Amino acid sequence: MFDRIKETMSKGVWHSLAVIIVMLVAGPEVMMSIELMAMVELLGASTFVLMYASGLKLFFAKIMVNYNKFERYSIFFVPCFSVLRQMPSLVIHVIPERTLIISGLSFITVAMSCSYISYFLGI
Repeated sequence: MFDRIKETMSKGVWHSLAVIIVMLVAGPEVMMSIELMAMVELLGASTFVLMYASGLKLFFAKIMVNYNKFERYSIFFVPCFSVLRQMPSLVIHVIPERTLIISGLSFITVAMSCSYISYFLGI
């Protein structure tokens, strides 16, 4: 049992001695490399998240441009938050007229279709 402990301790001493020799030979470059590794780890994760966030923003910006083209004949515009804080009544202009009419007609059509189907099937 003591032989195993002595063997483990001797390996620890050799490993510690090797680390000290590397530190003395390399000098301050070791600390700089540790700092750079930490910075790469941090910047790598934030860059990864930023890449996907900017991609999603571009994707939804293109959809919003097409949606604004679709609603160009209505009074649809989205004011910024600071303007909405000063004039809360502007929120009524955020209602998209065409989309509401299409959604309402679609809901009525689907609801009536389901109603007729359940009536004919006797459910």
